Amino acid sequence: MDILKTTFDFKSSANGHTTDKPIKIAFLGTRHPHVMYRFAVLEKMGGFTFSGFYEEDEAIATKLAERLPRLPRLNTATELLDTNPDVVMIHSLDPDVPRWARFAINHPTPFKGLFLEKPGAAIPSDFVALASEIKSKRPGLAVELGYEMHYSESLSFARKVIQSGALGDITTARFHGGCPSGAGMDLWQSIPEDLGGIMQTEGCHTLENIIDLFGPPERVVSTIRKLPPKPPHPVVGWIPDIFTGTVSDGKFGIGSLMYEDVCSGIMEYPDKNIIMDLTAWEPTEWCHEWAIDVYGTNGSLHAIPDYPDATLYLREAKGGFKAGETKLETELPHGTSNVPSCYKKQFESLFARVRGQKDAGEGTCGLENSVDVLKVIDAFYKSAEGRKWADV
Repeated sequence: MDILKTTFDFKSSANGHTTDKPIKIAFLGTRHPHVMYRFAVLEKMGGFTFSGFYEEDEAIATKLAERLPRLPRLNTATELLDTNPDVVMIHSLDPDVPRWARFAINHPTPFKGLFLEKPGAAIPSDFVALASEIKSKRPGLAVELGYEMHYSESLSFARKVIQSGALGDITTARFHGGCPSGAGMDLWQSIPEDLGGIMQTEGCHTLENIIDLFGPPERVVSTIRKLPPKPPHPVVGWIPDIFTGTVSDGKFGIGSLMYEDVCSGIMEYPDKNIIMDLTAWEPTEWCHEWAIDVYGTNGSLHAIPDYPDATLYLREAKGGFKAGETKLETELPHGTSNVPSCYKKQFESLFARVRGQKDAGEGTCGLENSVDVLKVIDAFYKSAEGRKWADV
């Protein structure tokens, strides 16, 4: 779903009409297209003021100032943070996220929230070090990584089911992720400094779901491949730059990406195995083919993050769920994308913590889970390169 080309509203929300003081937001680094999506959601939510933005790239900064006149352009990063924002949002490409995060935490402004575009770094060890620096220099800082699908109603349902123990002893689960045909060409999936492509930049979403539900595995074995070249075929959609949005014309061929076409892996836990597979060539729009299948001795769970859908089947009633089939009751009519709500819920979670209304922990995309995500990504690439199991 391209938020920039979709009409959406938050009719059931307060739309920013609150007695709380408006949160002031600064955008530090704006190279990633999600900056446009998130600004659009914030505009619809209301209840914020904007310090402005700073971007090193002159052409991008000039055009962004034209496209988003409500977001003042500042001349330097120091000048931006000197505006004393409550939240700093970093939408750089992977190699620059740690650099700007370090700049922010070393600036004297006592901001209370830090939002980082996922996965947070080009090299996993860089993010692990950054997380340690943040905790040391800014204890209590509310940090959120840009895994908006964590807040899908399907994932919320899955979380409740698994935490309740309703499925009995879980022995295995399968997770499928990836991107639409053509989207492997997106600028943020073709970064020379990254370890790879969809395993790092799309697989991080799927791994965040896995680690949120089950924690990190002990070890992994994987295959990450560029497939033999095939003739070009019509794309589903791809995003060439931060301003154009999704483009649905053109043709690309399997084997033509900078990095991998597919990834498959087994994650080993003490009491279960979890399978993950990814492709850069899904035949439908983003997220519509993602799937979660969990199998326990008392039941099974099948969920799709968006369009939100989930079905629980239990042999016996357990954990507050009835025997037989339970279907997720969705917020919107079945078969309707609800991605804007995921962005909104993520902001609500972060801003509540900034206001001191909610502690970080379960249900957020904070530093600890994000460190685990990048450690598993690192293990996947090491396993594929060495053609053997890799410890996490």
